[in-house]
Amino acid sequence: MKLLDNLFNWNPQLFREIKGRLKTRNVAIAISASLLCQFLVMMTSLAKLPEKYGADIVGYNQYCIQAGKYCTGIDWSHWWADIFVTFSWILFALTLLGGVYMLVADLIKEERLGTLNFLRLSPQSSQNILLGKLLGVPILIYLALAISLPLHLWAIISSGLSLFWFLGFYGILIVVCFFFYNASFLFVFLGGTQAWLATTIAGIFFWVIMAISQSYFDDFAFLGSGVGSPEIINVMHVIILGLLLGNYWIWQAVNRRYRNPNATVISKKQSYWLMGCFQVILLLFCFNIIIIGENLTEILEASLLFCCTINLFSFLLLIAFLSPQQQTLQDWARYRHLQVNNDETAILKGLTISLKEDLIWGEKSPPLVAIAINVVITGVILISGILLINGIILPAILTLILSLNLILIYAAITQLVLLMKVKNPKNWAVGILGSLITLPPIALSLLSITPGNSPNLWLLSTFPWLSFPNNSLAITPMLMTIIAHWSVLTLLTLQLTRKIQKLGVSDSQKLLIGQKD
Repeated sequence: MKLLDNLFNWNPQLFREIKGRLKTRNVAIAISASLLCQFLVMMTSLAKLPEKYGADIVGYNQYCIQAGKYCTGIDWSHWWADIFVTFSWILFALTLLGGVYMLVADLIKEERLGTLNFLRLSPQSSQNILLGKLLGVPILIYLALAISLPLHLWAIISSGLSLFWFLGFYGILIVVCFFFYNASFLFVFLGGTQAWLATTIAGIFFWVIMAISQSYFDDFAFLGSGVGSPEIINVMHVIILGLLLGNYWIWQAVNRRYRNPNATVISKKQSYWLMGCFQVILLLFCFNIIIIGENLTEILEASLLFCCTINLFSFLLLIAFLSPQQQTLQDWARYRHLQVNNDETAILKGLTISLKEDLIWGEKSPPLVAIAINVVITGVILISGILLINGIILPAILTLILSLNLILIYAAITQLVLLMKVKNPKNWAVGILGSLITLPPIALSLLSITPGNSPNLWLLSTFPWLSFPNNSLAITPMLMTIIAHWSVLTLLTLQLTRKIQKLGVSDSQKLLIGQKD
């Protein structure tokens, strides 16, 4: 009892969540559902066993021990291993999807009732409150999971498999669920209001995880070996490391948005570390895939295309995460000269923050410079990786530069759209960017212009890197496209600077000089 008191004193939010959910009726339903699920799994597995077996029975079942063509017995180890695998997927789906739904629904309810703002005013730290919700809201799911542990453990012991798989499963379950639980918090703090949508997104990722993993983990021979091939294990380690780093950064973003709903999702300083970590993980993943592959050239080309594509969408997220609200930008443009440097020496001297310093580190300034720094970080890391590999170096580097140029252009366009005086500028930004990304390749495809027959035209599309594997692609068109990108980016930057300067003019100044909005 004293242990529980200490636990609840450490995290009152956890006590609040557990007290509200561990009602007798809810507990009975969770336990009954867990036992029913175990019963159905066992009955289904028993139904798969051969009805007859013996020295004179012809083998026809996957669990038969074969002696020639006869089924002389039952391979119970294989049978229990299949129960372990089946049960693992059920528990994974229940914990992941059920937990995401419950957390999103709970936060949406808290926001609707206004109790979330009340929690923000409490003396508890944001980490304590969010951790209390992570541990407390899905408590009934955790209870059902605990009830199933004895059968799950017995299944792996009876199968003769190493306990490595049992411990590894729950380790991965904790890491993946913590990742998606954190992401569900961020989904709500960014304006998401549908629990079913968040659960559907998590379900899609679960299906992808299951499809990729099934070929490795559903094979009894593979499980029985205790470990897989070193290359596959290395890929798994990189993925787990990526999830751990993802958990850290999403947790930082969630805490930041919880404390201040109007702040950007991450700070500019955080973005530099985040992008650096992401690119290193991406490079490690591609290196391990290259080691597994047989055709080196094709794997290198596919890895570059993968890096360029994944970076396009990761930078679109980064642009959204770093973009302050329109009013914040207007206030920055108008009152930036009044901001004082936080350094003690600078304060004594009355020094203001320099524009360069503010654009690099300031949280209220336009994000284009920060995006450019992140592009440089990405380019340095990926080009270093390209240089470590022999062959196709110059075309690969030019292809990477093309993709990074496009990211900067999209960032500038996004910022211009967000400064427009329209209703819901974020929706406009999403619509315009979506059109710029999807319409060019669709138009080229409708005209039967493919990267294979017209690689130079695809250099001007949203995905110029798709032209990279084509042997007829020349260096000169790539250089010309890069120069064209830089010209467009220069014009957009000049227009953005002019727009911000105009935005910073006070209303009285506008009246004096007769400036129109």
